[in-house]
Amino acid sequence: MLPSGPDVMDAVLTAMLDNSRDCIKLLDPEGRVLYINRAGLLVRQMAGAEDVLGRYWWDIWPAEAEAAVREANTSAAAGKLWDFRGFCPTAQGTPKWWDVRISPVTDASGHVIRLLVVSKDVTETVTNRKMYETIALEMRHRLKNAFAISSAITKISARTAPEHQSFAEALVNRFSSLAVAQAKLVDVAQDFPLRELISDLVSAAGVSAETFDVSLLPDCRIDESGMRIIAVVIGELTTNSLKYGALRAGDAVHCEGELKDSWLRLVWTEGVDRVDLDDTEQASSTHTGLHVMRRLVLSAGGTMDRVIESGRLVVTFSVPHRPPHD
Repeated sequence: MLPSGPDVMDAVLTAMLDNSRDCIKLLDPEGRVLYINRAGLLVRQMAGAEDVLGRYWWDIWPAEAEAAVREANTSAAAGKLWDFRGFCPTAQGTPKWWDVRISPVTDASGHVIRLLVVSKDVTETVTNRKMYETIALEMRHRLKNAFAISSAITKISARTAPEHQSFAEALVNRFSSLAVAQAKLVDVAQDFPLRELISDLVSAAGVSAETFDVSLLPDCRIDESGMRIIAVVIGELTTNSLKYGALRAGDAVHCEGELKDSWLRLVWTEGVDRVDLDDTEQASSTHTGLHVMRRLVLSAGGTMDRVIESGRLVVTFSVPHRPPHD
């Protein structure tokens, strides 16, 4: 049986704290440092505990972080758990980023008597993130230029072959839709909110949020392959509607959907009462756009249907949906 008693328990507690890899401090409610563990001294590159004991916690942070640190201290002293991320160099000037959690320690009557601060060194994570953001910015710029150059070449080529003008315009519109989706993929490198993607796709075509309703779309995220399929299909439907359909007439368009059995099913609906159905049929049924959409959706194992009934054009298509990345 292990020996017990205050001295033994204090020794065990100290050993546990010293074996942590995080910087752990104990403060009084006013914010003065009463204790720092061995790992804290090492990661903060301090010569000894005397470098910090008795000092106010925010005094060991840069001036620009003082307000945030004071706020955390005040909240914990009032009994609230508080988290924040901040930049604070070590005692020797090494740049460091910290994820900090400060929590109240109470006595038997519930009064806050101490504040426990646990700071985790996340410098590598933050640095890698900033590096990624820099690379992503450059990639986004290069991709934008690539799509712009491709569009320009397409337009120039069509000038010498007027019979291909319509195809060239459709191709440029597809480049535009893919550029929107690709820029988002570079921005996040993970799943992306469906509503935001579709809103941005139609906004890029100059369609206002008031004209295009996405409120009935599921609140979900989609992966890279789904984004590209949706970008092409929604891009084609938006372009056709602007040329021949409801958007040309200034009428509203609705896009709704549902998640079911690992599939995302989307439904595009627009009124055709005030448009020329012959133009709509010619643009959507016999031209390349519909074939591109169908082949893209079917290649992913999905389905696509297009019908005109009761004064409405309804396009329904499905794409695989995978759970969001952690």
